Amino acid sequence: MALDLRSPTLRKLFKYTMASVVGVGVGQPVLWICFGLLDWSAVPSNLASVTAGAIPNYLINRRWTWHQQGKNRLWGEVVPFWVMSALGMGLSLWAVSYAEDRWDTTLAVAIAQLSGFGVLWLAKFLILDKVMWKLVHDLQPDVAIDEAEAGLVGALSLDGTDGEPPLPGEPTADRHGSTDRSSPVAGRGGDAPGT
Repeated sequence: MALDLRSPTLRKLFKYTMASVVGVGVGQPVLWICFGLLDWSAVPSNLASVTAGAIPNYLINRRWTWHQQGKNRLWGEVVPFWVMSALGMGLSLWAVSYAEDRWDTTLAVAIAQLSGFGVLWLAKFLILDKVMWKLVHDLQPDVAIDEAEAGLVGALSLDGTDGEPPLPGEPTADRHGSTDRSSPVAGRGGDAPGT
């Protein structure tokens, strides 16, 4: 079985990898500065590093990898991303603490941090790609994900406002929020509901 390099999943995985490279490129210097130069302990150095790297990682992945624009949805994007980042941070906190106790070198702490995040890296991609972004799109394929302003709960609201189509048989709403119960339902050949 040949590997299709044009596959949408592989393209997203490549972009996700590049966003991770940027996150590491931002976070690792912070770790080296905090632990190696400022003589902080490994745990606060790691916290500063992970936070610094996660911000560009999230923004690049959101915009470039999964093509999201507009408002960030707290429950649909921000919370799941940061929960997964916190899991990686927890594992890396344990790893850097162990590396500091065992070897107490900046290189060992840096490798431990990368190892801690590396373990969860692919799992995070699969959850983001196959669950989080896919769930919203599958539930509302005709609606731009950006139309949902309140996370998954808002994404599931098909009331005809904010540009999404109403559910069949539901009244349509005009741009001011008033409903028109006499409008025909799409797909019924122009018949009014119930006729």
